[in-house]
Amino acid sequence: MTRIPERRQRAVMATDAEWEMIARRAQAGGMELSRFIVHRTLMPDALPREVMRRAVREMLVMAWIEERRLQDSGAGDAWENAGAAVDDWLESEGALAHLTDPGAANRWKAKGAGEASE
Repeated sequence: MTRIPERRQRAVMATDAEWEMIARRAQAGGMELSRFIVHRTLMPDALPREVMRRAVREMLVMAWIEERRLQDSGAGDAWENAGAAVDDWLESEGALAHLTDPGAANRWKAKGAGEASE
C-alpha cells in the first residue's frame, strides 16, 4: 500500500497584486492555488540554451516547409487561418511561461475541438 505524504499548511508572503496574478494563473490551469505554487516551484530548470535554440530552429524549418507546401498547393489560407487561431489562443494564455502548466495542452485541445464543431 502506497502511503501519501502528509501535506502541511505553509505561509507565503506576496503583495496583493502578486497573489491575484498567482490565483488567476492557477485558475486558468485548473489547479488549486497551493498545488499550482508547488508545481511551478518544483518544475525543472529551463533547458540549456543550445537545446532550446536547436528545438526552435527545427520548429521554424518545419513551419517554413509546411507554409511553402500549403502555398504551392493553393491552400495558403489554411496557413493564415491556423496562425490566427494559434495567435488568439496564445493571447488568451497571457504569457508563454504559462504554457508549461499541465492544463495548457488540454486547453489547446478543447479550443481546437470547439472550433472544429462550429
